[in-house]
Amino acid sequence: MTVLFLATFFILLLLGTPIAFVLALTGLVGIYLSPGGSQILPVVPQEIFRSLNSFPLLTIPLFILAGSIMSETGIAKRLMDLAEGTVGRGKGGLGAATVASTMFFHGISGSSTADTAAIARVVLPSLKTQGYPVPFSTALLAAAGATATLVPPTIDLIIIGVIANISIAGLFAAGIIPAIINGLALIGMVIYLSRRSGYGIVVPPRSLREHLMSFVRAVPALFMILIILGGILGGAFTPTEASVVAVLYGLFISTFVYREFRIAHITPILRSTVLLTGVVMLVIAGSAVLSYALMINQLPQQLAETLRELTSDPLVFLLLVQVIFFFAGMMMDGLPALLVAMPILMPIARDLGIDPIHFGILVEANVALHLAMPPVGMCLNVACAVSRLPVERVIRPLLPFIGILVVTTLVITYVECFSVFLPRFLGLDK
Repeated sequence: MTVLFLATFFILLLLGTPIAFVLALTGLVGIYLSPGGSQILPVVPQEIFRSLNSFPLLTIPLFILAGSIMSETGIAKRLMDLAEGTVGRGKGGLGAATVASTMFFHGISGSSTADTAAIARVVLPSLKTQGYPVPFSTALLAAAGATATLVPPTIDLIIIGVIANISIAGLFAAGIIPAIINGLALIGMVIYLSRRSGYGIVVPPRSLREHLMSFVRAVPALFMILIILGGILGGAFTPTEASVVAVLYGLFISTFVYREFRIAHITPILRSTVLLTGVVMLVIAGSAVLSYALMINQLPQQLAETLRELTSDPLVFLLLVQVIFFFAGMMMDGLPALLVAMPILMPIARDLGIDPIHFGILVEANVALHLAMPPVGMCLNVACAVSRLPVERVIRPLLPFIGILVVTTLVITYVECFSVFLPRFLGLDK
């Protein structure tokens, strides 16, 4: 049965079937060929409904809507201007500013793909002007979007919390320090590669007035991050309520503060929100079918027993998790890998005494790698779509960024205090 699952999955994947349908069709084959399969098939719609009938999942379309509002009304440009004024001087400065602005924007949108698309449209012309090769710029945008996925409020952490029954607020708090580690490491790599290859120009220092003006223009957008994270971590509102606040605040500042919201923006905002939400929800629904098929065929229990037989050492188990996710990232996007693997791996992690919040964060760090991993990484494909380059032309300049993210993922995995310090300090680790 395991061979059948794998064969069906890879055949559909190689045929170019959308990943949501790959998951669902693989699951349907497994259900039909299981004992009593034809009688079980009517349960499939109930499983799909159960997977989507979750109140915390309401945060996904709302955070995507907030991000779309910010993307269409010039918020990304103001964040980029602030980042360029603070870390964007010298060789490689604009590359470093790209990473910083991407992380700032993810703190508003919660979606790495929307984040990558918004920043890429703003910064790619400037990177070209400063002499950054387009393949390098595209690789940088893909890696920056992937790196930012640990910045709360991220959609993946919401899904991890729902699947594994972990505090979403605790996961948001736990993601902050690892996100900073990822971001600083990527900035260091960008500056090193740019200075070695002579990318970028030395920008004349800005006057104090120019610094103050760029900061003042970005304050309303930065304040949104403080509202969302401060409200969730401080207990003022739940993540679901925070997503509503994000939408209302985004509409307010884009209409009355920046005064860039127009009636013409409504169509692209709603279109991007519906499309991205539909993709996420279809993948969740497809993974529910596959998860049900795996469950009735008892494959998760068999895999769990195999992993327990291989090792009872938590450190070795965590290394196996890295290997599983690394190779999975080459074949499927991070979200379906997350939905399939978490229900199997989380019980083993709990049995081995691994902190659930820490495990959720290290899995999300691996998902960040998936987003930039060729050929299916979503951030990589979005960046290539904006720059109009084929993925194969971006792979070589992308390798150093993948390498540094592998190193930071291992650091996040094996240094637990980076993940658990803030949740424990704020009392959100329950």
